[in-house]
Amino acid sequence: MTGPRSAVGSQARAVAIVCMLVSGISGAASVSEAFALSDRARGSVESLPRNTPTEKLIARLAEANTRAMQPDRQARAALLIVLAVSLFFTFVSAGRVLRPAGLPREGIRRLLCGSAVVSAVLRTVDGAADAAFALRFAKLATQLVPSGDRAPADWVLAPTFTVGTSVVRTLLVAGTLAIIAQYFRSARVKAWAALQDETPRSGSSP
Repeated sequence: MTGPRSAVGSQARAVAIVCMLVSGISGAASVSEAFALSDRARGSVESLPRNTPTEKLIARLAEANTRAMQPDRQARAALLIVLAVSLFFTFVSAGRVLRPAGLPREGIRRLLCGSAVVSAVLRTVDGAADAAFALRFAKLATQLVPSGDRAPADWVLAPTFTVGTSVVRTLLVAGTLAIIAQYFRSARVKAWAALQDETPRSGSSP
């Protein structure tokens, strides 16, 4: 059973590394977005030369952005913080798959499955909120920015683009986390974790 067990262990390590990358990057982005909700685009406007077409365009887009955020700003910020915490647990759990530090593999496996599922659900909810924000922003930007000024980037302000981008981002993160959770729920990973717990001295090298 050494061959199959070693193969499952190597695969579990690879999946854990992918999980750390996804949860780490998404968690950092969630924290950054939560703290930036009240300051989006403000710095960009202030750094531009005054009374220029670019400054006026960015100012209108910033106004559209601020107005689009208003309906759910506080709730969205709270959701992003909770998501970041969940992703942190997912990141740590995936790290413990690589270096268990004496912890039981079965416990690590269960914690990783649970945190990954919770993170996937929260990211889906956040994705829906982000899609709603993107739709509001696109509509407001169309109203506030004259058609002549937005011509070079008209396709970027289209609702299909803004909402589509949000949906793709959600599918990439939430979908990946859901697949990872399903993988660590599989019977072969359960069996591998049980075997590792039965041989604690060699548990650090699957």
